[in-house]
Amino acid sequence: METEIEHHSLFVDPDFPADDSSIFSDYITPLSKLLGDVTWLRPQDICKQPQLFPNDPVEAHSKQGILGDCWFLCACSMLLKNQHLLNKVFPPEQPLWDDSAYHGEFRFQFWRNGHWIEVRVDDRLPCINDTLCFSRCQSPRAFWVALLEKAYAKLHGSYERLWAGQVCEAMVDLSGTIVVRWSLKGAESSHQSSDTQTQHTANGTGLSQLSLELKERCAISCCVHSASTGVPELGQFHAMSVMEWTNVTTTTGEQVELIRIRNPWGRKSWAGVWRESGSGWNSLEASCAQALLGSTAEGEFWMDLTEFQQEFDEVTVGYPVSDAGHLQSIYTGSFLTHSHQIGGRWVKGHSAGGCRNNSTFSRNPKFWLKVCERGEVLLSLLQYRRTEQPAEGGTQQHPHLQAIALHVWKVEKKHFNLVRTLNKPPIVSHTHAYDREVVVDTHLNPGFYLLVEKKHFNLVRTLNKPPIVSHTHAYDREVVVDTHLNPGFYLLVPSTFLQGAEGRFLLRVHSSCSTSLSVMKSTPPPLQHCSEGEWETISSHGSWSVGSTAGGSRNFATHGHNPRIPLTVTYDPGGNNVRVTLLQNRPENALHAIGFHIYKVPDSGSGFPLTPGSICPVVGCVPHAHSQEVSVFCHLQPGEYVVIPSTYQPELSAHFTLTLLRRIHRLKDDDSGDHDQDNGSPKDGEKEKNDEEEKDSNTTKRKAVVPGAGEHPLQYNYTFWYSRRTPGRPASTQSYEQNIKQIGSFASVEQFWRFYSHMIRPGDLTGHSDFHLFKEGIKPMWEDDANKSGGKWIIRLRKGLASRCWENLILAMLGEQFMVGEEICGAVVSVRFQEDIISIWNKTASDQATTARIRDTLRRVLNLPPNTIMEYKTHTDSINALPGMGAMLPDSLCLAFASGKTLISKIAQHPLESSTLEKRLYS
Repeated sequence: METEIEHHSLFVDPDFPADDSSIFSDYITPLSKLLGDVTWLRPQDICKQPQLFPNDPVEAHSKQGILGDCWFLCACSMLLKNQHLLNKVFPPEQPLWDDSAYHGEFRFQFWRNGHWIEVRVDDRLPCINDTLCFSRCQSPRAFWVALLEKAYAKLHGSYERLWAGQVCEAMVDLSGTIVVRWSLKGAESSHQSSDTQTQHTANGTGLSQLSLELKERCAISCCVHSASTGVPELGQFHAMSVMEWTNVTTTTGEQVELIRIRNPWGRKSWAGVWRESGSGWNSLEASCAQALLGSTAEGEFWMDLTEFQQEFDEVTVGYPVSDAGHLQSIYTGSFLTHSHQIGGRWVKGHSAGGCRNNSTFSRNPKFWLKVCERGEVLLSLLQYRRTEQPAEGGTQQHPHLQAIALHVWKVEKKHFNLVRTLNKPPIVSHTHAYDREVVVDTHLNPGFYLLVEKKHFNLVRTLNKPPIVSHTHAYDREVVVDTHLNPGFYLLVPSTFLQGAEGRFLLRVHSSCSTSLSVMKSTPPPLQHCSEGEWETISSHGSWSVGSTAGGSRNFATHGHNPRIPLTVTYDPGGNNVRVTLLQNRPENALHAIGFHIYKVPDSGSGFPLTPGSICPVVGCVPHAHSQEVSVFCHLQPGEYVVIPSTYQPELSAHFTLTLLRRIHRLKDDDSGDHDQDNGSPKDGEKEKNDEEEKDSNTTKRKAVVPGAGEHPLQYNYTFWYSRRTPGRPASTQSYEQNIKQIGSFASVEQFWRFYSHMIRPGDLTGHSDFHLFKEGIKPMWEDDANKSGGKWIIRLRKGLASRCWENLILAMLGEQFMVGEEICGAVVSVRFQEDIISIWNKTASDQATTARIRDTLRRVLNLPPNTIMEYKTHTDSINALPGMGAMLPDSLCLAFASGKTLISKIAQHPLESSTLEKRLYS
C-alpha cells in the first residue's frame, strides 16, 4: 500500500467526492442499505499491480455488482468489439498505476445530445471489505469497467441514478450511434398496454432481416421484462448481451441458429436444451459441440432462436460504427457516409404546435432535407431528457420525456405553399412516442411519395390529413426512420403530442447518398412597402447582457435597463414615415421572444426618464414573438424618440441589430451630377451644402493616425471605406467619388479591431454594397496615382462565404503575408444579389512574378479549392471596358450610391450617461 503522504499527491475530484453524496440521490433503491458501509480505495490499495485491461480479452468483460445497472454493462460489451469506440470513450495513453506520470485521474468521453463531452474522475472506487461493491471486470486486477461506471455515475449525478435504465440509452451515450428496439412478443407483450405499443415485432421485420455478418458487427442486447414460468434464472427486468450468432447443421441435416448470450451476473443462468449438459448438443457432431461449448466464458450460455424468441421480451440493436465514425445500415449493410445534425426546441406559444390533431400543428419547427441522389436515409429525432423537473405531458413511468413524433413530406420545390402541404399525408410519419427510440422501417418505391406539383403549396392543409405510416403512442427518447428516398426536397416536422409541451431536441440525418439539412426559417409578418421618396437607414448593433441590459418586457420593473437607441424624425409628408426592424442574432432553433417599444422624449428638455414605466410608448411591436426578426411600419410626428428593444423575459442574453428606416427631405442628384432643389425649403439645401463643405474641410485637415501608447504598430497605416448603390441607377465619375465614404484610419492592431469589431460583416450587408481597405493616402479608385498602373485579382464567391474570406484576406494583408513589399494597395469586398466578389489591388500590373505570388498567397490564405477561377484584370482594361465612362467604379460597372445613408453604431448601454452615442457614418 502507498503511504498517506503519497496519496496526498494524487488527484482528488472535488465535484464527485468519495462519500455518500456520490452514491445516493433519493435513497429509494436497495442501495440505501449500504449507507455508511462503503469505503473508497484506489486500485493499488485493492490489489497488487492493477491494470486497466487484462491480458486475456475474455477477462475484460464486465461483472455486475450490487448496483442494478445491467443495462449499462450490456452497452460496455459493445466497446470490447469496437476499438474505435473504446478509444473514443477512453482516450488512450493515459498514465496508469505503473507510470511515473500517474496522478490518480482518468478521462472519459460520453456522447450527449450531439457532442462528445469529457468527464474526469479520480480513481477512488466504492468498496465493501476492501472489495469493489459495484461493477468490475472478470479479472480482479482490471479496472476499466469500474472507472467507466464511476464516470457514468458522475455524469448522471450519483451511482443510485444508474439503478434501472434502458440499454439503448447507454449504447447511444457510449457510441453516438442510432439504436432500434424490437419487441419479441408483438402486441401481446405483458409490459405494455395496447395504446402504447410502438416497437416492431422482431419476427419478420427485425432480426430476420439481419444477415449473419451484420449480427456479428451490431451491438445487440436482449431483455427480460418478467420471468417466464419455470425459468427464474433469467431474472426479471434484466438485460443481457448477445455475443455471437452462428448457424449449425445437425446430424439429421436440420439448420439451427444458435445464439451465445452473456449474463452480466457472471454465472450460469440457463437451463434449456442448449445448457452445458443439455440434450441439444447430442444432435451435433461431437467436434462442433465441443468447439461451441469451449467458446463460452463465465456467465455465458447458448440457446437456439426459438428459445430466444420465447424467453426474451425485447431486443436492442445498435447500428455498427466504422473506424471512420460512419454508421452502417443494419438492413442493407451500406455505410452511411453523409451525416448532419441540427438542434431545436418546442416553445410554448411559438413552436410547440402539438400533434396533427391540433390546428396549431404547422407551428412546429420545420426542416429542409435535400437529397441529391437516391439512397438510404436514416432520420433520428432525439429529445433531451429533462432531469431537473418533470416534462409537461410526461407520465408517472416516464416523467422526463415527451411524446414525440417525426413526419416527412416530399415537395417539388423549396418554395411551396405550407398550408396545402401540411393538409396532405406525409410520406413517412412516426407518431408520437414517450420512449427513447422508436423505429419506422420504410423502403419506398419510386412515385410513392406525396408530390406537390405547384411551386407554392399549402402546408397546413396537407399535414391535417392522416399519415400513410402511423404507430400508436409509446415512451421513447428517440424516434428513428430508416428509408430510401429519391432526389428532391423533403420537409421534416418534429412534434410533441401535446400542444404547448416544451422541450429540446436533436434532429440527425445519416445517409448513403449526398444530403443537406437546414432549418426552414420562420417568415416574418408581411409589411407594407416603403412609399416613394427619400429614405435613410440607420443600423445599430447591441446586446442584452445578463445582469446589466437584459431588462425584459414592460411587464417587469427592469424594463428600463434595456439598451436605448435614439431616433430623430425630421420629416412628415403624411402616411407612414418610419420602419423599425429588430433582428436577434441567434440560431433559428434557439430564438428568444423579442419586441420593442418606441417612446416620445418629452419636449420639456428634461430628457428621457431612467424608468420608462412612467410614460406610455407611442408604438409597440408586441406581443413579443419567437422570431428571428420583428418589424413595425408606422407614422411618427417630427421629434425626438427612444427605441427600447427587449426580450420578453428578463435576464436573457443575445446580440441584436436594430434597423431604423425613416423618411427624409433632401436634395436629389441628377445624372449629370448637378443639383436641383426639390419642393423643400431652400434653407434645407443651404444647410446640407454647408455640412458637405464642413465635412470636406475636416477631411483635408485630418491628421495622420499614429499608434497609441503600448499598441502594436502595423507596417503601414490603413483606411476603411464604404460605398453602396441602387442597382440599375446610372452613375458618373463625380457621383462615385462623392458616394465612397471614408470610415476611418488606423495605425495599430488595437485600432484596427476597434473599427472592425463594430462593423457589419459582408455577409450581413444588403443590396450592392462594398467595403474597401486601402493603405492610407490611396483612394479606392482606378485613377489614383498608386493604382493607375496596377490591377487586381478578382475572385467570385457563392453566397455565404464573403464574411470569412474577407476577414482572412484583410488579416493576411495587415500581417504582410503576401511578401511583395509595397506592391499591395488595398482590398475590396463587393456584395451582390447572386454572388459576392473579393479583390486585391496591386501597384504594378506588368510585374508577372509579383502578381503570381499574390495569386498563390490568395489561394493559401483563403483556402480556395484548386478549381477556383481567379481573374487578373488591369485597371487600364477596366477603364477601356467602359466607353465614355472614364475612370469610374473600381469593382462594378456602376456603383452610384443610393440616396439613403447607412449608420453603423455601437450602442451605449445608457445614452444618458454619455453625451453622444458612439457612432460612425459608413455611407
